[in-house]
Amino acid sequence: MLEWQRVIVIVAVGGALSCLCVQAGDKGSWPLFRGTPEMRGVAAEVLVPPLELAWSAVVGDSVLATPVIADGRVYVGAEDGRFACFEMADGALVWEYPTEDGISGTACIAGTAVVFGSGDGILHAVDRASGKRIWTYETGGEIQGGANLYHSDKDGADYVLIGSYDNSLHCVNLATGKAKWTYETESYVNGAPGVQAGTIYFGGCDAQIYGVDAETGKTVSSMDVGSYIASSIVVVDGIAYVAHHGNRVAAFDLKAKKRLWEFGERDFPFFASPAVSDDAVYAAGRDKRLYRIDRVSGEAVWEFKTRSSIDSSPVLSGDTVFFGSGDGSIYGLDAANGKKRWSYEIGDGIRSSPAIAAGMLLIGCDDGKVYAFRPVAK
Repeated sequence: MLEWQRVIVIVAVGGALSCLCVQAGDKGSWPLFRGTPEMRGVAAEVLVPPLELAWSAVVGDSVLATPVIADGRVYVGAEDGRFACFEMADGALVWEYPTEDGISGTACIAGTAVVFGSGDGILHAVDRASGKRIWTYETGGEIQGGANLYHSDKDGADYVLIGSYDNSLHCVNLATGKAKWTYETESYVNGAPGVQAGTIYFGGCDAQIYGVDAETGKTVSSMDVGSYIASSIVVVDGIAYVAHHGNRVAAFDLKAKKRLWEFGERDFPFFASPAVSDDAVYAAGRDKRLYRIDRVSGEAVWEFKTRSSIDSSPVLSGDTVFFGSGDGSIYGLDAANGKKRWSYEIGDGIRSSPAIAAGMLLIGCDDGKVYAFRPVAK
C-alpha cells in the first residue's frame, strides 16, 4: 500500500498566510510534478481507458511542464515564458502571468498560491485566484525543474524547495519569499526534489544522490551514481530508484551505499523520471521504449516501443500506465503485460508528463497547447 504523505494547503487569514495539512493523493488535485511529495508517479485516481479529448487550450510555445490541478482549475507554463490558469471543466482561460524567460519546470500548488521557476533563475509565487504576483526569489542560475513543498513542525512555517543551475537546492519560506537555507552541490540541479519523512532527496548533474535534512539543510546521505541525473529520484524504504544519463535505471541502498541492481539494454540516456509501485519500476528512455522493471531483481518484465524518444515521465493509474512520446502520441498500457489499451495522436512531440485528477488526464505538448482527456462515456 502506497503511503501518501502530507502536502501543504495555505489559506489566507486576515491578509496573512497560514497552513493546513491535507492528505496528498486527493482525487480532485494533482498539486505538483509527480502528484505527491515523494515523486512516485502513482495517481490516487483510477482512470480507465479508452479516453476521449475533452478540450485543448493554447498556453504559448512548447509546453514541457506538467499541468498542476486544484479546485477545478489547471495551471501550467510554456517555453515562451507565459504561465496560465484554465478552467478544468472546459479549458477557458482565467488569467495569464508573463515572465522574462521560458518555463519548463512544473509548478507546485501551495494553497492560495501557485509557485514555479523560470529560465532566468526566478522563483515566482502567484495568487491562484487573480494571477497577481505575491513575491519573487532570485537564484543564481536557470530553473529547469519542478518545485516541491515542505512543512516544518519545528517552526510551523511552510517552505518551497527548488533546484537551480547555480548548483544549489534552495529552501524558500512560502510566506516571505526569503531563503531559509541553500544546499550547494558540484553541478546543476535539474530534477524536482522529493520529500519523505523530513528528508529531501534529489539527484544532480554531478552524478550524486543527495539526502538533505529539511530543517537544517545539512547532509543526511550522499552517493555517487556514476552519471549525471536530470530527473527526479524516488526513495522508498531507504532504496533510491534512479533513471540517469548513463543509459541505465538503477536501485541504490542509501544506508549501505551500494548499488542493488542496474538495468539497461541500449546506449540511450534516461531523462524521464521513473514511476515506482509496490513491485515495479516504470522507466521511459530516449531509446523509444517504456520498460516495466521488477523492483526487487531489476530484471525487465516487458518493454513497449514507440516511434520516437520518450522524455515524458510515466504515471501509473490503477492497472494502466500513461505517458507521452516524441512521436506525438499519448499511450495507456496494461501495467501487467505492456499491451496497448489506448492511444491518441496529437501529431506534435510530447515531452510533458501526465497529470491525473478529477476524472481527467491532462498533458502538455510541443505545439504549445495543454490537452484534457476523459473516459469515453459508456
